[in-house]
Amino acid sequence: MSTIAIEALNLHKRFGNVSAVNGVSFNVTGGEIFGFLGPNGAGKTTTIRILTGILRPDSGEAKIMGYDVHKDPVKARMLIALIGEPKVLLLDELRLGST
Repeated sequence: MSTIAIEALNLHKRFGNVSAVNGVSFNVTGGEIFGFLGPNGAGKTTTIRILTGILRPDSGEAKIMGYDVHKDPVKARMLIALIGEPKVLLLDELRLGST
């Protein structure tokens, strides 16, 4: 049986009247390739911020290798490596200062 590396259990996060994350749950086992995809505004970044301990969920649990990211933040963060999407420059932006 594989170890659960990432566990999101019924995560909820609101910003005022906006529900950014509404009941997100998933497990990623060790060695599994997992894609976290969705349209803009779907709550992907907010969920990642919860899983990395940057944001606290309004409710639910986030664990990395069994460590709760808010109860054991140091242990959980020692196990995290994250590479974000680089900003894509448009060709017009590169030409802005040229003649």
